[in-house]
Amino acid sequence: MMIRTFPALAFFLLTTLTVSPFAQSAVRDPHLRSVEVELIADLEIGVRVSPTFRQLVARLEASDIVVYLMFDGSLAPHTDGHVSLMAMAGGRRYLRLSIDRHTAGCQRLAILGHELQHAIEALSEPGVRSTYDFVALFQRIGVGNEGRYETKAAVRTGVSVERQACGPRSAR
Repeated sequence: MMIRTFPALAFFLLTTLTVSPFAQSAVRDPHLRSVEVELIADLEIGVRVSPTFRQLVARLEASDIVVYLMFDGSLAPHTDGHVSLMAMAGGRRYLRLSIDRHTAGCQRLAILGHELQHAIEALSEPGVRSTYDFVALFQRIGVGNEGRYETKAAVRTGVSVERQACGPRSAR
């Protein structure tokens, strides 16, 4: 019985790994990581339907940044997403991208695109290696205060992803 189970399991794993570009990259040490099935599915959908989203993912996959995507129920009011620097280790910068679980569909794709753009902004500054550097970057390039900063590029990216994913009427 055990001998038949192992080949079946091996076949299942091999076919599963060839279905998704994100599953394939799991073997190669992906730069976008999550344990949330919905967020992994959103990444796959975003890459498929939005050229802007696809470019963000490609840039991050070719970078020294690793982004952990997760749902977070403790985000500040009126905040659908947030990105923060967690650590620097082994020549890589590790970011945490938090999304409000109550978002879905095109809205969640737009928020993911928006927050991935913030990761790209950090990527564009190799000197960003600590939380202090991360905050200082967004104080310099963004508008806002008290740890809540926004950039025009991230806003444009979110709108672009939403339009590409759901049509021009969806982005307000």
